[in-house]
Amino acid sequence: MTSSPATPTAFLLQRLPGIALLVVLTLLAIWRVSVGTRLDSFTLDEAWHIAAGVAYQRGGDMHLNPEHPPLVKRWVGAWMPADVRLGEEPVLTEKEQERQWVEQQIYLENDSARVQARARLAMFAFHGVLLLVLGFLLWRAAGFFWAAGTLAFVALEPTLGAHFPVVMTDGPLAFTLVPAAVAAALLCANWQWRWSLLLGLLTGLALTAKHSALAGLAGLGLLLLGAALWGLRRGGVREVLRRGLHLLVSGVLALTILWALYGFRYHADHDGSDPFNRSLEQKIEEVHSPLLKASLELADRSHLLPRAYLWGLADTVRTGVQGRAIMRHLIWGREYEGRTPWFTWPAIIAAKLPLALSALALLGLALVLRERQLPPSTRWMLAALTAISATHLAALMVSPAAWGGIRHATPLLLVIAICGGAAAALAWRRRSRVIAALAGILYVAALAMTITAPRLWEYANEMAGGSHEAWRYFKNEGIDLGQRFNEIRDFYRERIEPSGEPFYVDYWMAIPEQWEAAGVQRVRRVETLDDSNTEGHYAGWFMCANSARLPVPQQDWNPDEVFRDLTLVAELGEIGIWHGSQTDPKLRADAMTGRVRRYLYTEAGDDWAKVAQRLAEVVAVLPRDGFAWLELGNARLRLGDFDGAEQAWRDMLSQKGDQLDPALQQEIRGHIEALEKGGQPELVKPIRNPWLE
Repeated sequence: MTSSPATPTAFLLQRLPGIALLVVLTLLAIWRVSVGTRLDSFTLDEAWHIAAGVAYQRGGDMHLNPEHPPLVKRWVGAWMPADVRLGEEPVLTEKEQERQWVEQQIYLENDSARVQARARLAMFAFHGVLLLVLGFLLWRAAGFFWAAGTLAFVALEPTLGAHFPVVMTDGPLAFTLVPAAVAAALLCANWQWRWSLLLGLLTGLALTAKHSALAGLAGLGLLLLGAALWGLRRGGVREVLRRGLHLLVSGVLALTILWALYGFRYHADHDGSDPFNRSLEQKIEEVHSPLLKASLELADRSHLLPRAYLWGLADTVRTGVQGRAIMRHLIWGREYEGRTPWFTWPAIIAAKLPLALSALALLGLALVLRERQLPPSTRWMLAALTAISATHLAALMVSPAAWGGIRHATPLLLVIAICGGAAAALAWRRRSRVIAALAGILYVAALAMTITAPRLWEYANEMAGGSHEAWRYFKNEGIDLGQRFNEIRDFYRERIEPSGEPFYVDYWMAIPEQWEAAGVQRVRRVETLDDSNTEGHYAGWFMCANSARLPVPQQDWNPDEVFRDLTLVAELGEIGIWHGSQTDPKLRADAMTGRVRRYLYTEAGDDWAKVAQRLAEVVAVLPRDGFAWLELGNARLRLGDFDGAEQAWRDMLSQKGDQLDPALQQEIRGHIEALEKGGQPELVKPIRNPWLE
């Protein structure tokens, strides 16, 4: 006599201990992160995302911050208290103008500490739910111990945890894309509608989390297509069509979710307008690849995707595939020029992972490769994770720069966590005390290595000099993203303000509105374009990133000279605060470049004669300042001094400093040729500065 199937209640009761353990592991991960990020202020971009999210949720217009899809912004916007409001928005024609306005709203017009507290709560809930979903999917695809081992890995891994409370798109990308891959594996294993629908849901969330999800989803799509065609061996054309229908439904559901989060509107705003800080046509024009440009134009003409999404996609292509004209990279303590070397991303990951967790992931991977009796769902899961990892990594390696650091590789970190979870699962499967003991030792070692880390975002392992010395080996946003403001504020109040001396800040992540709201009075080396301190004499307190202590011969930067008469008073993570005096015309020239940038792109200034005069002073002192040369040529062009513009751009190409981006060089040469031909030089347009975004 056969036993009857278990009732749903009995089934749930059997799994209740496992469910409880996954919930506990998720809560432990959130608690650990809350402790390791409790000192952090906002990252550089969070205020922007939050303000955009409030605008999306309150008014429905979606032209702010179009470079990122709306999932995280709408989620956090919905959590904001009713009294968090935005003022009347001016006409914004540059990204830097938009950034300034949204930061004024968050820091000066609202209680930013209260906003951050609510945002952290929202993001903990967001990531907690998705981590638990991943755990349940892993349980279904590979077994309970694999799921529990993975969640334990995530709870210990500092970098994934550091993304839990921040309103950015990198963590959400990982925690939507990777579960989508596991759901795809479950679909491939049995082709049931529940997995098709879940795949569509998670794919839609990944698409609306970050544009770079498209890279991983491309690999996943190829795998799913192959799995559908494999149906020929199982049931012929009929089976292929059945599987194809599953994929079609998943795809339609994913696109429906994308359109839903944009309010099912093609245009950004309710009135049918698209008042982005730059028009979509301008963004597409900046894409150099004819194929990609044509694809974006076709999608726009055909209304295949919302315009705000296309704007962000064009921006992603320009900054990710083409780069931001960043041609110098610090990788493992060595400067590289041109494109990043092939090993950049493996090096970044290797530096950020705790060594014990790296060993655990390698152990799990070795065990998986030796295992011959894995269930079909587990094999498909491994194939799906390999697919998204391969295409995501390929997209990273195509990019000529790595300014985002580890935050752009978060999906790879989560896949590595699943490899670590395999060690626990296969130890249980083989009933191996040796493997279980080894895995346990590595978990405990990882706990010991990371439990005292007070700033998870800044964590680096011993190979990279540890958290305090990582700036000597890498320079990217995975090392520092401006989260030390609270300590800077406290130091200012305790030491700098009572001294009455000026506080000079050379730190590009300083947010002026945040400092103003806290009463921190920083002094810029150059406050106006009329500055006459050409010898560059300054005395008082100075703040800069620790990476400024590294020599940069290509830019004539010698820290021994710069810091000769200064004393290092405090180190706050990647920031150093110094006291003393400096006399260096190059510091004034560099500050003048920054002042011109603000004048042009934040204040919309148009005194081209003064701009040209000041930039001529800059390049006389800093002949390797590409930004200054480019804008000097633009200013002279606007003044009608076509010979002067041509000469400035020629001098820019001939300078012997940093390498220039090849695409930028080509564009400059094209402008020089156009001016040489005569005819109608007034039709030659200024060159869009690639260092702006």
